[in-house]
Amino acid sequence: MRNLQSRDALQMAKLAAAPSSWRILNLYQATHDLRERFSDGAGTFFQNRRLAESIIIKHTLRDHERDMFDTPPVVATKVLVPLQGEVMDKGAISFFVGERAYQSIMRQSFGIRTGGIGADLDARILGRLNDTPSLDLFLLRELLGSQEFQIPKTYFHVSLLDDGAIRAYITKELTPLIRIAAGTVDAQKVNRFVDSIFGPEIGAAAADFFRSMGLADSLWASVVFAWKAALFYETRFLDTQRRFVAMLNDLAALKTYGHSELYPRSYVEEHVTMLKGFIGRAYQRTLQSVQSFNSGRRSSIIGSGDIMDLKRYLESLPESIQGFGGCIAIIEHVLSYWNFRMRGLTMARMPAEVLCHVVADICSLERQFRYTPGYDRAAEAG
Repeated sequence: MRNLQSRDALQMAKLAAAPSSWRILNLYQATHDLRERFSDGAGTFFQNRRLAESIIIKHTLRDHERDMFDTPPVVATKVLVPLQGEVMDKGAISFFVGERAYQSIMRQSFGIRTGGIGADLDARILGRLNDTPSLDLFLLRELLGSQEFQIPKTYFHVSLLDDGAIRAYITKELTPLIRIAAGTVDAQKVNRFVDSIFGPEIGAAAADFFRSMGLADSLWASVVFAWKAALFYETRFLDTQRRFVAMLNDLAALKTYGHSELYPRSYVEEHVTMLKGFIGRAYQRTLQSVQSFNSGRRSSIIGSGDIMDLKRYLESLPESIQGFGGCIAIIEHVLSYWNFRMRGLTMARMPAEVLCHVVADICSLERQFRYTPGYDRAAEAG
């Protein structure tokens, strides 16, 4: 466990203000916002009030941090907790889930049991967060939204409208779909609908839209959440595709040197083949999944002009997006780690030993994350 004091104040202040993302779960911000809205009736993500104000980060371990684990992962789950009675930028403690001292930290600092069948609920939640590759709220609702974990549903409310680029994309993509349901449409009506469905709560315009196609009231909440997830993932996947192509270009230009008895050329080539196989499987699984809900799928609906086709698309969204957040996160961890380890190196002259270590680390990601719904390793390996 580390104490982060004034020298880290600027970094801590930035983290405290950062929105949650696939790498960051900012419970410090979320819990304070919910307490302002609902007072103590809001409930908390963790039962322990200090953990309820933590910031949780998917963190690529540096070399000096690996010594803190018996078996170090490539990506660890880092927890930052404000010091007792302090705001985050005044000081915090940090630790990794699963580090050698983890059980004693949880017991001594928070009174939480972590081991075996008798593990406390907060420890089980942290364990689940550690075993999934992404902290995005859409995936976390899949994994932690049941009664078993007792997390208030308000923690999973998501608005996409704070990001101007995403809002513009949503407006462009939804205008022709609204036209199918409503017959005619103008910019003002589209804006009302976007605010109504993609803000934090379902509004009247969204209700009218769903009724116009005969969508059952009982499905509205799950459809809205899945539709938000689909558009969020779709915009994110565009950037992931670009970065994936850049990595493929790196591999095409790769030339190694420094082969030895420990790292013969054949051994290095096996590692390159292993890497290409893993990233190919992961990417194809992600691509197949996104094609069930992306703009290409919507284009076929727009082409048909059939409102029932639109209804079927919306009804299928909750199943279509299931697990996608985990699949794309594995790809993004691969890309981030590759870029991190390739800094200062040249593809045309890559040390054989370095490449083999990097490939082994990357391929271990496929085994590391136990909770990746929709990512079927056995089926894809065959």
